[in-house]
Amino acid sequence: MKTTALLTAFLLCSPLLAQDTDTPNAAPTPAVEMTEQAQHHLQLSRNILQVLRELTGTLQTVKDRDSADAAAVKVQEIAARMQELQVQAESYPTLSKEQEALVKASINKQEVQDTVHNFLISVVQVAQVNCYESDSMSKALSGVLNKATKTPTETTN
Repeated sequence: MKTTALLTAFLLCSPLLAQDTDTPNAAPTPAVEMTEQAQHHLQLSRNILQVLRELTGTLQTVKDRDSADAAAVKVQEIAARMQELQVQAESYPTLSKEQEALVKASINKQEVQDTVHNFLISVVQVAQVNCYESDSMSKALSGVLNKATKTPTETTN
């Protein structure tokens, strides 16, 4: 499914999920303390997870055309917040390897995997039934996916 492939590509390329999932969380070196910039990166990661959970919850309420139409407004609002988070992430300076390791060690990988898994399931479930023939839900989901998959140059133009 094209929609799922685009979304998966975005999620795997996002700063939150760009971490190496094959290696266990390494214990940070005690001599390195998390900088304010690293704390901002960590908070952004948590905000991204929260938005995905909220979007998942909204999509899970969709059971027919009426509920799809009603949820479409909320999905559009969440898409706008996703865009804000993407712009925010692009504006953050790159962290040192040590600070990046601290941020990654502070993120619960199982929570990320579960959140992304549930989100993808909810998108696929709504897409499988063609958004219950709701044009507004179809446009809203397309908006989420389009905003989520834009490159940095596309978002600044």
